[in-house]
Amino acid sequence: MGGPKALLVVDGQPLVTSHARRLREAGCRPIVVVVRAAVAPQVREMLNETPEAQLCVADTTSMAASLVAALGCVRPRPGRAVVVSPIDTLPVRLATLAALLAAVTAPDVHVATPRYQSRGGHPIVARESVLQAFRDGYRGTLRELLHGIEAQRRRLDLDDPEVVSDLDTPSDLVARRPGLVPEFVAPMPLTARDGA
Repeated sequence: MGGPKALLVVDGQPLVTSHARRLREAGCRPIVVVVRAAVAPQVREMLNETPEAQLCVADTTSMAASLVAALGCVRPRPGRAVVVSPIDTLPVRLATLAALLAAVTAPDVHVATPRYQSRGGHPIVARESVLQAFRDGYRGTLRELLHGIEAQRRRLDLDDPEVVSDLDTPSDLVARRPGLVPEFVAPMPLTARDGA
């Protein structure tokens, strides 16, 4: 993309702020944001407006590793519903989050995943007991883990195109927001980063 995706400005604000605010609106607590050390000072500053958000600094190389880091930053509560929302997506509608969260309250549903026009996407809502596999050393991907529990998974067809957003390249961004060129929050001055 040409810069840290957490700091990518879309619709007037960085993605990390947009995601944190949307999760807060949906009633999610705590909100754990996994970021690399290089952008942690900036993200920490941005999250000051979202006190429910806590920063988890980890230089991970995969979504699964980021999920392991996030789970390590909170005390386990197996019955809790966990929203897994990658930073390189656009925040979904509040109604989408509400539908996914409501789906996992059914006794036989352990995971809820969204679809838009027959395409699967994000965010994923899972009972924390499902994600415990990552704490226990599971080495596969989240997708593989979900395939293994298909009987307890509910796929919801939702009218929200952001469910399938995936911002890996500038052309991905233009496909979602025509005419928008990747712009990132400016780096913090060195003195601010060092606390001076």
